[in-house]
Amino acid sequence: MVIRQAMGVPKARGDEAAAYLSRFVEDMKASGFVRASLERHHIAGAAVADNDQ
Repeated sequence: MVIRQAMGVPKARGDEAAAYLSRFVEDMKASGFVRASLERHHIAGAAVADNDQ
């Protein structure tokens, strides 16, 4: 299953903001938060993408 969602920041915020957002997303995945959210909301068939996806 693919759930097409995205997060972004305006380019005007700079590279630091984009790097922060990227770290935040990876931290949420690594901590298990995303997986737990999928389970909590009974989302069947979805998987958390690896860092390179």
